[in-house]
Amino acid sequence: MYSPPDGISRSAKRRKLRLMCIDLTSDIEKNDEENILTKYEFADIKDSCKIEYNGESIEFNVKQLIYLNKLGEGSFGLVHLVKLENHPNVKFACKRLTLEHDGYQNYSSQSDLKAMRTVGNDRHPHIVCYYGALIDDGQLIICMEPLETSMDKFYPILHSQFHPTAILLDKFIRRLAKHIVLGLNYLKSKNLIHRDVKPQNMLVANNVIFKLCDFGICGTLKDSISSTHLGSMRYLPPERLGNICSYGTRSDMWALGMSLLEVSQGYLPLSSESIMSFMSHMKNDWQPDIPTTLSQQTRDLISILLERDVNQRPRYYNDILSMPSMTTLEQNPSEDERNLIENILKSLPIPTPE
Repeated sequence: MYSPPDGISRSAKRRKLRLMCIDLTSDIEKNDEENILTKYEFADIKDSCKIEYNGESIEFNVKQLIYLNKLGEGSFGLVHLVKLENHPNVKFACKRLTLEHDGYQNYSSQSDLKAMRTVGNDRHPHIVCYYGALIDDGQLIICMEPLETSMDKFYPILHSQFHPTAILLDKFIRRLAKHIVLGLNYLKSKNLIHRDVKPQNMLVANNVIFKLCDFGICGTLKDSISSTHLGSMRYLPPERLGNICSYGTRSDMWALGMSLLEVSQGYLPLSSESIMSFMSHMKNDWQPDIPTTLSQQTRDLISILLERDVNQRPRYYNDILSMPSMTTLEQNPSEDERNLIENILKSLPIPTPE
């Protein structure tokens, strides 16, 4: 039986919904407002869909979704773990996004779907996989592979309960960096930029694989530049804070550097500061205090990602992948890495059923 999560209501009368989507292939030289209004219709999305799940083709509708628990939430929507009625072994993550609002709320839902269709179908090892999409009473439902948790929930337990050795923490940070860079580089190959890189959008799998998710403000690139101005404030680079300037791959690099620093030390720099104070520090005098317990190679990696001068950051993701911190990392995770990930995932709080 269909069981919608708390906070989701049905209208008394079903309305015919015309699903529109931002055209991410449009000329991004237009301003933000023009980009948001450049739309096209997804006529194929309905209240039912067919997905490929572990080699099996499964067709279902919104009434067959059984919500198990909430996996996460952001400014644009909720993500739940769901299973299918009559298919007890089929589980996936469902992200619900409202389509009836104007502005960036609408921008997020449309661009998230477009980006997921562009990159999520290819089964890239470091991009969350896309299964399909449905419409349910004015909301877009994006079905994706479920992973164990996100990095923002993972790293506090890493530091508070497990206290890994310096060597093990260093390997963990380098592997996380490599996987996310590979994901970002793949987006770049598809002419896309993420624009919201942060621990909340890095997913953790039990087999020591990290994946990028949440493409709600993903944008197109033109000569590695995107002209729209979005992103989480505390992960924006100095050149973007309070300034009208283009957002390029080097901005995502800064956000990655800030995320790696946060994960490695167990907290976001200046997290206790107000957003205005935070912005002032970032724009003027802030320098990263990278943990000395990390290897020099890893410190060099974080340091170059957090160069205040945008032109001093790597130009290409392949430049990052060719750094010693990346090239000396063993291809396969060690047994210690596997045990660390497995034990931390076992220590996560049990989600409360819906």
